Amino acid sequence: MSKPTVIVIFMAILVLGMATKETQGVNCVNYFEITFPEVCEANWCAAECLKAYKNGKGTCWQKFCQCVYDC
Repeated sequence: MSKPTVIVIFMAILVLGMATKETQGVNCVNYFEITFPEVCEANWCAAECLKAYKNGKGTCWQKFCQCVYDC
């Protein structure tokens, strides 16, 4: 094989490896601000995260609902 062919094959493997690594086990986070009531309620937070994102998990943080979900 010639040098350019080897470089092209190497670059293709590198790009494919980077693409698969990006999508493995990555979690995304989104926040909902609570306006009423003034304190986040755990049941509401969990329900809103499931409604917005498949497999979303909600956690209350003072006046915010933190949703963690698979990207």
